Amino acid sequence: MVLKRCAIGVFCLLFIFLTVGPRQTQPVQAAAKLTEPPSTRPSLSTWFVRQDGGDRKQCTGRADAPYSGRGSKQPCALNHPYYLFTSQEQGDDHWIIGGGDTVIIRGGPYRMGYKGPNPNDGWGSCAGDPYRCSMPPVPSGTADHPTRLLGENYASCNKKTQLFGGYGLDAIIVLGGSQHVDIECLELTDHGQCTRAGAGYPASEGCSSSYPLSDYASIGIVTSNKTADVTLRNLDIHGLTSRGILGAIGGVFTVDHVRLGFNGMAGWDFDDGNGTASSPDATVNASYLTVEWSGCNEEYPISHSTPAFSCFDQNDAGYGDGVGTSDTPLNFTCDHCVFRYNTQDGFDLLHTSGSLISIKNSSSYGNMGQQWKFGAMKGVVFQNNLTVNNCSRMSAPFPGAPEGYHRYLSLFCRAAGEGIAFRITDSGTYLFQNNSFAGYGTTSYDISCWISCKKATVTYQNNLNIGYKNPADREVPAVFYFDNVPGNPFVTQDHNIYYNMRSCPSGSTQHCSDPKIVRMPVWNGEASLDDIDFHLTASSPARGGGVAPRQLPTDHDGVPLPAGAGYDIGAFHFHP
Repeated sequence: MVLKRCAIGVFCLLFIFLTVGPRQTQPVQAAAKLTEPPSTRPSLSTWFVRQDGGDRKQCTGRADAPYSGRGSKQPCALNHPYYLFTSQEQGDDHWIIGGGDTVIIRGGPYRMGYKGPNPNDGWGSCAGDPYRCSMPPVPSGTADHPTRLLGENYASCNKKTQLFGGYGLDAIIVLGGSQHVDIECLELTDHGQCTRAGAGYPASEGCSSSYPLSDYASIGIVTSNKTADVTLRNLDIHGLTSRGILGAIGGVFTVDHVRLGFNGMAGWDFDDGNGTASSPDATVNASYLTVEWSGCNEEYPISHSTPAFSCFDQNDAGYGDGVGTSDTPLNFTCDHCVFRYNTQDGFDLLHTSGSLISIKNSSSYGNMGQQWKFGAMKGVVFQNNLTVNNCSRMSAPFPGAPEGYHRYLSLFCRAAGEGIAFRITDSGTYLFQNNSFAGYGTTSYDISCWISCKKATVTYQNNLNIGYKNPADREVPAVFYFDNVPGNPFVTQDHNIYYNMRSCPSGSTQHCSDPKIVRMPVWNGEASLDDIDFHLTASSPARGGGVAPRQLPTDHDGVPLPAGAGYDIGAFHFHP
């Protein structure tokens, strides 16, 4: 989908079993072994990895220089990241870096995991077990001195250093229990096209998990409910057979310019398969997070602009949430995030409770399930967002994708094609302001009551809504559906525009008219909404029709909103 001038352009243990090695249900998360506690180390060190370096016997790893070819323990870089925590000696599986150290990885790409597809191709830390040939958990740093894993261009990150897992590797980076860690300017992927997600595909498309192994890896980053104070910046995690990121978390994650794409089961899955809950203060603060094409097997080598070789949904033993959780507390903020073309829900935090969610200036579209889902939260702030509920989009050909990429898909518009679903709870507050929504499906907003809702407050203001006839039943969508809600006296609706919806909500400030946006396509098949443009024209009735939003200084484009009066309806303020 192209949004012109806009942002870019319950599953079961069986799913976990299908995506990891046959002798385990989740990635290994053994305790990290530090050479000495960070508090007793005389100084922090910087370590270097470059392809012209040497092994651990040849080089110290503490100099940014090549190995000369002579001598041992020379001041030169290591030639592989694995030499930071293992060697050729069996049983060697401890980090030689300490907490608070910095690792700069130059050049690449670097193979992570077994060196080859056969039994004797392992490292000393994982002889005979390619599935568990991951690193130990990264040593924890401190608030003042986090442990840093950096691609060489981390300052500008105009090019990412690639770490690719293979030959059955569970996880490329392990953060089980790690705290105060920064990971920046890396590309995490594999060099295989086989799948371990879904069912019904021919044997030629499946990964071999017995010798000789197929060249695949399952997960980019694994975490635990003790993992906290982590920064993920400028990462591209794509093409893995299972998840981009997997596991509960134990504290704050700062996420900046991270892409999770074409991962076989899910993008970011907080459910490790055992239902482990995140800690009560678990928080993700994300900006410019993109999660796309989860549930799809990425082609390799990549030859298409949309490299979806095949995709799977729950009807065919797949999964496909962009972001998903088990029952857990989880605070989540997102600014300028994008969730698109995932084979289940785009952003699914329906199973969270007692948390705070803030989504601003973000987009969700083309996902096969619901575009947004929020659980029984203390509060939701949802402002300046773009939603296109075209949940059957992946039933049709897609520009730049291989022909037949969708041959295994069938569960389009699951949950009756509702666009946005959220649970409300007693004393919770839910603010939906200045959003632009278009699409089909039975209803746009599904609001359900969780236990008791007598004191809940829902404010729905300055929103622009456009309906399209559902391709399945030729009905236009309803605006709201209330599930287990004893009336809705707590819902405040005013200063909204509805067009081509099933009914027109009452109220003197509610308007049912053509919003006259820059581009409102006529329906002509599933690709029709790809280039919808919610910007307002000069004659739009949305101009000046809104009220002052709460703590919202700019529109979706970052244009400052006027002071005092003249607020527009929708995610974009009109400007010539």
